[in-house]
Amino acid sequence: MKVTKYPQSCLIIEHKGSRLIIDPGNFVAEKYKATDLGRIDGILITHEHSDHADINLIRNLIGDRKVDVVGNKSTADSLKTLVTKIVSDGESFTVAGIQVIAKELPHVAMIDGSMGPQNTGYLIDAVFFHPGDGIKISGLNARTAAVPIAGPDISFRDSVDYLKSVNCKIAIPVHYDYFISNPEQFAHIAKSILPDVKITVLNSGESTEI
Repeated sequence: MKVTKYPQSCLIIEHKGSRLIIDPGNFVAEKYKATDLGRIDGILITHEHSDHADINLIRNLIGDRKVDVVGNKSTADSLKTLVTKIVSDGESFTVAGIQVIAKELPHVAMIDGSMGPQNTGYLIDAVFFHPGDGIKISGLNARTAAVPIAGPDISFRDSVDYLKSVNCKIAIPVHYDYFISNPEQFAHIAKSILPDVKITVLNSGESTEI
């Protein structure tokens, strides 16, 4: 499985001959055209915030092809007909031939203390988990995972606790382009607490094999 990082929380997963994109938001749209991202066979959206779902970019990624756009009910209500498949917590489904399980976890509190929207993470082929803007989940083992390291209510301690909770061994920091944070600093600190976890920091457009 190949993972390529793009701004904020956007990742492209290449697996079994297919390419899935997760959370193509406005920070991606500011720096990349849809054509820069290559062929996309499926789109997974964790929640409707614009930094995770840029409507015009999603439309351009689809083009004139038939591409599944997956989201939870709240995301579908916000993006309307753009979402072609609504998923619920624990649901197992396939996108472009890749097995995915939806795992709902609470969006972190907003800057005013209010609750965020419905947030759904995705476990890709039992290998890689993307939590969206959530950092608290139980009953999930994910050997490799994206880890949000900044946000309205995310500290490095929260991020480390999240990695512990999912028994992660390889983590890719995300979500530090708006609430600015240093992924290299996080990797250094996390390594001192979780020496058995490999923190893989990727620049935009950079890839790793997991």
